[in-house]
Amino acid sequence: MMGDLKKRASFAKLVNYVNNPKKARLIDSKDVRLDNNATIAASMQGQADDKPGRKLKNPVYHISLDFAHEDTPKLTDGLMAEIAREYMKRMGIVNTQYIVCRHTDKEHQHLHIVANRVDNDGNTISDRNDAIRNVAVCKALTREYGLHFSKGKVNVKRDRLRGKDKVKYQIHDAVKAALPHCNSWSELCDRLAKQGIGTNFKYDKRNGKIVGVSFTKDGISFSGSRIDRSMGFYKIDRLLGGNISDGLRWQATVNDRKPNLVTASGICHDCTSVSWNDTTINEHGETSENPASDEYFNETDGSIVRVTIDTLIELYVQPHQAKVLSGGGGGGNDNSWNDSDKKKDKLKPRRRR
Repeated sequence: MMGDLKKRASFAKLVNYVNNPKKARLIDSKDVRLDNNATIAASMQGQADDKPGRKLKNPVYHISLDFAHEDTPKLTDGLMAEIAREYMKRMGIVNTQYIVCRHTDKEHQHLHIVANRVDNDGNTISDRNDAIRNVAVCKALTREYGLHFSKGKVNVKRDRLRGKDKVKYQIHDAVKAALPHCNSWSELCDRLAKQGIGTNFKYDKRNGKIVGVSFTKDGISFSGSRIDRSMGFYKIDRLLGGNISDGLRWQATVNDRKPNLVTASGICHDCTSVSWNDTTINEHGETSENPASDEYFNETDGSIVRVTIDTLIELYVQPHQAKVLSGGGGGGNDNSWNDSDKKKDKLKPRRRR
């Protein structure tokens, strides 16, 4: 069994999707009016709006639990509803409204939970570390209920996929096939670009770190970790040895607003800009363009920018030029006094007159 947990803003749209009579049936609910989808959504929205103090931006929990094909014979509506309740209990989603719907539109059995993040007492249900807890709870329930663990994406029937799922698996297969042949991010991005897949990095200007990666195909974007846990930025970066390009890697520094480029001979302090095709990060860590945001990079923090790589990373490095002193033998003239000398002079002790 595998679980996918998201937070949403609208009850109405989600309830209409989850409880669509053409592909689903309601198998469990709590504290909601069940006349129709409109009354379900209205009762949930009303409770969220009555929350004291600041309203939640995303008061909706949308959870899908997917089961292995081998478990189909034992998955009655009653058992699936019981597993859904136990899942919510262990995730701390208690004392609140919810509905559970079983879907029949795919070959593998799965269910959807819509739960209110504002409980019946007006308190916010904590979402702290919910992604990590989701994985742990799903593994525990799979073992305890004698269910089958997923065999991964290898056995998924690609020809049956549609829409976003189809694109997601196309990206997965392309990245997996390309990685063994790549020694740097530039090589990986170049191979993926030839297949119509763009690579986007989540870049933090405050410390010069690249903290995330997503892949885009046909206008649809997924973060690497959403495609597969093995395709998050840090795991891919480890496989590529941290190399941005041949012989070059990032070394983030807290004091500098730009990342340092590190070569075999050490940190290159004279790098004034780094360009990714048509996007440039200048010496202040600022980008020269503002790409359209997607679901993964919809950041509100101004220090987070999206850096795109379409084909190849070009690193522009200005060579260091030594200062030449003018004047004849016996030392330089007055013009030889420069900024570094001024800094040294400030450190000298001063005698009191």
